[in-house]
Order: sequence, then C-alpha cells, then structure tokens
Amino acid sequence: MEKITDSEILQIHYYLSNNSHSMDAKILNKVEGELLKILEEVSNILGLEISVETFALEEGGIKSVYKFINKKKNRAKIIVVGSFLASIIGSVISDVISNSINTDSETEKKKNEFLDLQIKKLKQDFEKDSLEALKTNLKNEEEFVVTQELIDSLAIYISENNKVKISKSKFYTFLSKEGKIEKISTQELNENFEPKSIEKIVPRSDFNLFIVKETVVEPEYKENVTLEIVSPVLKRNRMSWKAIYNNQNITFKLKDDDFKNLILNKNLSFSNGTKLICDIETKQKMDDDGKIKESGRSVYNVSKIIYTNGDIVDLR
Repeated sequence: MEKITDSEILQIHYYLSNNSHSMDAKILNKVEGELLKILEEVSNILGLEISVETFALEEGGIKSVYKFINKKKNRAKIIVVGSFLASIIGSVISDVISNSINTDSETEKKKNEFLDLQIKKLKQDFEKDSLEALKTNLKNEEEFVVTQELIDSLAIYISENNKVKISKSKFYTFLSKEGKIEKISTQELNENFEPKSIEKIVPRSDFNLFIVKETVVEPEYKENVTLEIVSPVLKRNRMSWKAIYNNQNITFKLKDDDFKNLILNKNLSFSNGTKLICDIETKQKMDDDGKIKESGRSVYNVSKIIYTNGDIVDLR
C-alpha cells in the first residue's frame, strides 16, 4: 500500500568523479532550471497545483532534494495522481522515450489530442479508483493502491510532449558539459528523507540518448488558395510581397519562375485588391516551448490573376 500524502519528495543525485563534492555552479543552475521547466510542464499536463521546495545540497557527489506540495488542501478535491508526482517525474527524467522530433503540424495536432485524451482518461480512472478506496476504507482513508504500470503509462505519455522532450534534452546537454559528472540518478524519498524506491541511474554514456539531435517540422502545402495582393505594385526586383490570406496580412516569396517571367515580359502591374490563385507553402519551426510556429511562406504555381474590375487571366 502506498500512503497518500499532500507532498512527495524526489532526490536528484549527481555522481562526480574522484570523490568530488563540487561542480560548475553555472552548469548546475542551468541543469536545475530545465528540471524546473519539466516539473512545471508535467504539473500543467496533469492539471495539478503544485509548489516546489528545495533543500540544501548534500555531499556524496551532489544531491538536490525537491519536495512537491499539493496546494489543494481539501482531500475530497485532491487529484490523487498528484501524490505520486515524484515517481512520475523520476521516470520522465531517467527513462528514454524518444530523442528526435520529426513531425508536421497535422500529425502534431493529432498526437497532442491523443495524448490529452489518454492523460485525461488515466486521471479520471485514477481519481475514480481513489474515491472508491475512500468509500470502502472510511476508517483508513490514507491508504490507496497505486500500480507502477499506471505511473509508467503516465510517464510515457508525458515524455512524448515536445516541451518536456526539449527541456529534458537541454538538461542532459548541460550535464554533458560538466566533465566531473559520471552518472545521475533519481529516487523517491519518504517524509523522513529515506529511500522509498530503487535508484534509477543514468550513466554518462547514455546522456546522448536523451538529447534531441533532429527537429524536423514538415512544411504545410496548400493548393489553389486565394491571395489578395496588398501592395499596389509588384516590382520585378521585389523578393517579398504582401497579401491577405485567411484574413491575415502575410509576406511571401514568389517561387513561380514562369509567373515571374510573365510579369517581366508582359510588364504586368497589379492594383491593390488583385487576387492570385496559387499554391502556398508555409515553412514551420519548433520553438523552445515545443510549439510549432510559422517561419515563412512561398508561392508556387500561380494559375489565375483576378483583377478588381472582374477581369480574369487564366495562366494554365
């Protein structure tokens, strides 16, 4: 039986070579900064209100101890999964799930929706089981059985979150820059700061398994879209043009050489409001928060020009 409490304790142990008890302070600050980002994101994913306290570093290498306190004091409202946050965080940090990000916006959207549904279901099942336990154990409501399988499932789903994956990658990248570190470990502690789980160890040789080596976000390509030109005149030497697309002002680069030559040879001009029927490619990139953002647009295959007076030029 695991005891449900309002707090959980996690120890991160940095094992150092030659019995050393000191390491580069800047590196340690950066490492723990990424760890706090992971803690915050996991709390957000699970819908928890958690405060984090840290305790003085202990020797034996270097040990950082974190106490996660559930802010919801009313036991009837506590999401029980929050009582096992230390175990979930420990698994997220020390278990390899994936060290690459290769996706497109549609796949990313579907993946996030799937993960959200899975986590929501796991949380609902967890809370339902805990309430049943409270109903049947009114005299001993502190006890509730938690399976490692459930914790591992949550850790796997959470580890697929890009923001978590990126912060974990930076965590191990910074660790790799400290030559003294031989390995790290995560371990849950009880309220007396005694071990309550086995130590999960990650040797230095495995740090690279956690580092994201490739972040590829496929561009979004749409055919036969309508762009409304905002610039009164499109000059031949102008590389970036402006238009309205999906009710937004955008800038794009014209990559249709045939259309460029037509403008040059026919000396075409375009008034404000002229429309182009074309294909548009939107390049995308992922920021440090794991969010996909647009990074530029290019136009191909201009098939029609629609002037403001109603004239249509079919270029096919």
